[in-house]
Amino acid sequence: MADNKRIIAVCERLVSEKRARSLASIAVRCGKTSQYFTDLKKGKQRYSREFLETLAQAYPINKAYVLGGEGPLLLEPQKPAEQRGVPFYDMDVTASIAESFSDFPTLASYHIDFPPLSDCTAAFPVYGESMEPDFISGEIVLVKEIRNVNSMLWGEPHLIITNANCDNLRTIKNVYITPDRKSFILRASNPRYAGDTLVRLEDVVKIFLVKGKISRKQL
Repeated sequence: MADNKRIIAVCERLVSEKRARSLASIAVRCGKTSQYFTDLKKGKQRYSREFLETLAQAYPINKAYVLGGEGPLLLEPQKPAEQRGVPFYDMDVTASIAESFSDFPTLASYHIDFPPLSDCTAAFPVYGESMEPDFISGEIVLVKEIRNVNSMLWGEPHLIITNANCDNLRTIKNVYITPDRKSFILRASNPRYAGDTLVRLEDVVKIFLVKGKISRKQL
Protein backbone atom coordinates (compact mmCIF):
# COMPACT_ATOMS: atom_id res chain seq x y z
CA MET A 1 0.00 0.00 0.00
CA ALA A 2 1.23 3.46 -0.91
CA ASP A 3 2.16 5.91 1.81
CA ASN A 4 -0.33 8.32 3.32
CA LYS A 5 0.69 11.52 1.54
CA ARG A 6 -1.47 11.12 -1.54
CA ILE A 7 -4.64 10.14 0.30
CA ILE A 8 -4.16 13.10 2.65
CA ALA A 9 -3.67 15.40 -0.37
CA VAL A 10 -6.86 14.08 -1.97
CA CYS A 11 -8.91 14.65 1.18
CA GLU A 12 -7.45 18.12 1.73
CA ARG A 13 -8.53 18.95 -1.83
CA LEU A 14 -12.08 17.81 -1.00
CA VAL A 15 -12.12 20.26 1.90
CA SER A 16 -10.58 23.14 -0.08
CA GLU A 17 -13.21 22.69 -2.81
CA LYS A 18 -15.96 22.61 -0.15
CA ARG A 19 -16.96 19.06 -1.02
CA ALA A 20 -16.39 18.13 2.61
CA ARG A 21 -16.51 20.20 5.79
CA SER A 22 -13.23 18.98 7.27
CA LEU A 23 -10.80 16.07 7.39
CA ALA A 24 -12.45 15.00 10.63
CA SER A 25 -15.89 14.86 8.98
CA ILE A 26 -14.47 12.75 6.14
CA ALA A 27 -12.95 10.33 8.64
CA VAL A 28 -16.17 9.99 10.66
CA ARG A 29 -18.25 9.52 7.53
CA CYS A 30 -15.93 6.69 6.48
CA GLY A 31 -16.19 4.94 9.83
CA LYS A 32 -13.04 6.28 11.49
CA THR A 33 -12.44 8.55 14.48
CA SER A 34 -12.10 12.30 14.02
CA GLN A 35 -8.36 11.96 14.77
CA TYR A 36 -7.76 9.49 11.94
CA PHE A 37 -6.03 11.92 9.57
CA THR A 38 -3.92 13.30 12.41
CA ASP A 39 -2.59 9.77 12.94
CA LEU A 40 -1.97 9.37 9.20
CA LYS A 41 -0.02 12.62 9.07
CA LYS A 42 2.10 11.58 12.04
CA GLY A 43 2.76 8.17 10.48
CA LYS A 44 1.17 6.32 13.39
CA GLN A 45 -0.72 4.14 10.93
CA ARG A 46 -1.25 3.65 7.21
CA TYR A 47 -4.57 3.79 5.48
CA SER A 48 -6.15 0.48 4.51
CA ARG A 49 -7.63 -0.72 1.24
CA GLU A 50 -11.02 -0.88 2.99
CA PHE A 51 -10.76 2.80 3.94
CA LEU A 52 -9.81 3.76 0.37
CA GLU A 53 -12.80 1.88 -1.06
CA THR A 54 -15.17 3.50 1.45
CA LEU A 55 -13.72 6.92 0.66
CA ALA A 56 -14.13 6.35 -3.08
CA GLN A 57 -17.78 5.42 -2.60
CA ALA A 58 -18.47 8.55 -0.57
CA TYR A 59 -16.46 11.14 -2.53
CA PRO A 60 -15.33 11.63 -6.17
CA ILE A 61 -11.69 10.79 -5.53
CA ASN A 62 -9.32 9.32 -8.10
CA LYS A 63 -8.10 5.98 -6.75
CA ALA A 64 -5.47 5.80 -9.50
CA TYR A 65 -3.87 8.94 -8.09
CA VAL A 66 -3.94 7.63 -4.52
CA LEU A 67 -2.41 4.29 -5.48
CA GLY A 68 0.09 5.38 -8.12
CA GLY A 69 0.08 9.14 -8.54
CA GLU A 70 -1.69 8.91 -11.91
CA GLY A 71 -4.18 11.51 -13.09
CA PRO A 72 -5.98 14.26 -11.16
CA LEU A 73 -6.65 14.10 -7.44
CA LEU A 74 -10.41 14.22 -7.91
CA LEU A 75 -12.69 12.89 -10.60
CA GLU A 76 -14.78 15.29 -12.64
CA PRO A 77 -18.16 15.88 -10.99
CA GLN A 78 -21.26 14.73 -12.79
CA LYS A 79 -22.97 17.26 -14.98
CA PRO A 80 -26.03 18.75 -13.26
CA ALA A 81 -28.33 17.28 -15.91
CA GLU A 82 -27.09 13.80 -15.04
CA GLN A 83 -27.52 14.18 -11.28
CA ARG A 84 -30.58 12.52 -9.84
CA GLY A 85 -31.88 12.39 -6.34
CA VAL A 86 -31.69 14.55 -3.24
CA PRO A 87 -28.53 16.65 -2.69
CA PHE A 88 -26.55 15.58 0.38
CA TYR A 89 -24.67 18.29 2.27
CA ASP A 90 -21.80 17.06 4.44
CA MET A 91 -22.39 19.42 7.34
CA ASP A 92 -23.78 19.37 10.85
CA VAL A 93 -27.51 19.66 11.21
CA THR A 94 -27.33 19.65 14.94
CA ALA A 95 -29.82 17.73 17.00
CA SER A 96 -28.60 19.76 19.97
CA ILE A 97 -29.90 23.29 20.32
CA ALA A 98 -26.45 24.46 21.49
CA GLU A 99 -25.01 24.73 17.94
CA SER A 100 -26.08 26.82 14.96
CA PHE A 101 -25.15 27.37 11.34
CA SER A 102 -25.67 30.35 9.08
CA ASP A 103 -26.38 28.91 5.64
CA PHE A 104 -26.22 25.92 3.36
CA PRO A 105 -22.92 25.18 1.63
CA THR A 106 -22.79 25.96 -2.07
CA LEU A 107 -21.95 22.47 -3.30
CA ALA A 108 -23.57 19.17 -2.46
CA SER A 109 -21.20 16.31 -1.73
CA TYR A 110 -23.34 13.92 -3.77
CA HIS A 111 -26.96 13.02 -4.49
CA ILE A 112 -29.08 10.34 -2.83
CA ASP A 113 -31.30 8.52 -5.31
CA PHE A 114 -34.05 7.17 -3.05
CA PRO A 115 -37.41 7.18 -4.92
CA PRO A 116 -39.73 7.15 -1.86
CA LEU A 117 -38.21 10.49 -0.76
CA SER A 118 -37.34 11.96 -4.15
CA ASP A 119 -39.39 15.12 -3.50
CA CYS A 120 -37.15 16.19 -0.61
CA THR A 121 -35.12 19.39 -0.74
CA ALA A 122 -31.91 18.22 0.90
CA ALA A 123 -30.25 15.59 3.08
CA PHE A 124 -27.91 16.06 6.05
CA PRO A 125 -26.17 13.98 8.71
CA VAL A 126 -27.57 14.29 12.22
CA TYR A 127 -25.33 15.10 15.18
CA GLY A 128 -26.23 15.25 18.86
CA GLU A 129 -28.43 13.30 21.26
CA SER A 130 -31.47 15.49 21.92
CA MET A 131 -33.65 13.72 19.32
CA GLU A 132 -32.80 10.17 20.36
CA PRO A 133 -34.29 7.61 19.95
CA ASP A 134 -36.05 9.07 16.90
CA PHE A 135 -32.80 10.16 15.27
CA ILE A 136 -29.41 8.75 16.18
CA SER A 137 -26.24 10.77 15.64
CA GLY A 138 -24.76 9.77 12.28
CA GLU A 139 -28.05 8.95 10.58
CA ILE A 140 -29.00 10.89 7.46
CA VAL A 141 -32.27 12.82 7.41
CA LEU A 142 -34.08 13.97 4.29
CA VAL A 143 -36.07 17.17 4.55
CA LYS A 144 -38.60 19.07 2.45
CA GLU A 145 -39.04 22.83 2.68
CA ILE A 146 -42.36 24.04 4.07
CA ARG A 147 -43.66 27.27 2.54
CA ASN A 148 -47.06 27.46 4.21
CA VAL A 149 -47.18 27.33 8.01
CA ASN A 150 -50.84 26.33 7.88
CA SER A 151 -49.89 23.08 6.16
CA MET A 152 -47.44 22.03 8.88
CA LEU A 153 -47.88 18.77 10.76
CA TRP A 154 -47.67 19.76 14.42
CA GLY A 155 -45.67 17.44 16.64
CA GLU A 156 -43.58 16.18 13.73
CA PRO A 157 -39.80 16.74 13.54
CA HIS A 158 -38.66 19.73 11.50
CA LEU A 159 -35.40 21.42 10.65
CA ILE A 160 -35.64 25.03 11.84
CA ILE A 161 -33.33 27.79 10.60
CA THR A 162 -33.62 31.18 12.33
CA ASN A 163 -32.21 34.66 11.89
CA ALA A 164 -29.77 36.53 14.12
CA ASN A 165 -32.52 37.37 16.63
CA CYS A 166 -32.40 33.68 17.58
CA ASP A 167 -28.63 33.31 17.13
CA ASN A 168 -28.89 31.86 13.60
CA LEU A 169 -30.17 28.65 15.10
CA ARG A 170 -30.18 25.47 13.01
CA THR A 171 -31.77 22.55 14.82
CA ILE A 172 -33.98 19.51 14.40
CA LYS A 173 -36.81 19.41 16.92
CA ASN A 174 -40.44 18.35 17.21
CA VAL A 175 -42.44 21.48 16.41
CA TYR A 176 -45.68 22.74 17.93
CA ILE A 177 -47.33 26.17 17.88
CA THR A 178 -48.48 28.43 20.70
CA PRO A 179 -52.23 29.10 21.13
CA ASP A 180 -51.83 32.62 19.72
CA ARG A 181 -50.05 31.13 16.66
CA LYS A 182 -47.22 33.64 16.99
CA SER A 183 -44.41 31.32 18.08
CA PHE A 184 -43.15 27.83 17.39
CA ILE A 185 -42.52 25.50 20.32
CA LEU A 186 -39.40 23.38 19.82
CA ARG A 187 -39.29 20.19 21.84
CA ALA A 188 -36.69 17.42 22.03
CA SER A 189 -37.56 13.71 21.93
CA ASN A 190 -34.91 12.73 24.47
CA PRO A 191 -36.30 13.23 28.01
CA ARG A 192 -32.81 14.21 29.18
CA TYR A 193 -33.25 17.38 27.10
CA ALA A 194 -36.67 18.24 28.50
CA GLY A 195 -37.85 21.83 28.21
CA ASP A 196 -39.48 23.87 25.47
CA THR A 197 -37.85 26.57 23.36
CA LEU A 198 -40.02 29.33 21.88
CA VAL A 199 -39.13 30.86 18.52
CA ARG A 200 -41.26 33.63 17.05
CA LEU A 201 -42.55 32.90 13.55
CA GLU A 202 -40.99 36.06 12.11
CA ASP A 203 -37.54 34.91 13.28
CA VAL A 204 -37.71 31.70 11.24
CA VAL A 205 -35.85 31.99 7.94
CA LYS A 206 -36.68 28.51 6.67
CA ILE A 207 -38.44 25.46 7.98
CA PHE A 208 -38.27 21.92 6.61
CA LEU A 209 -40.28 18.82 7.44
CA VAL A 210 -38.13 15.78 8.20
CA LYS A 211 -39.76 13.26 5.86
CA GLY A 212 -37.49 10.32 6.53
CA LYS A 213 -34.11 9.00 7.51
CA ILE A 214 -31.65 6.44 6.19
CA SER A 215 -28.53 4.89 7.63
CA ARG A 216 -25.18 5.11 5.88
CA LYS A 217 -25.35 1.37 5.25
CA GLN A 218 -28.33 1.98 2.94
CA LEU A 219 -26.36 4.29 0.63
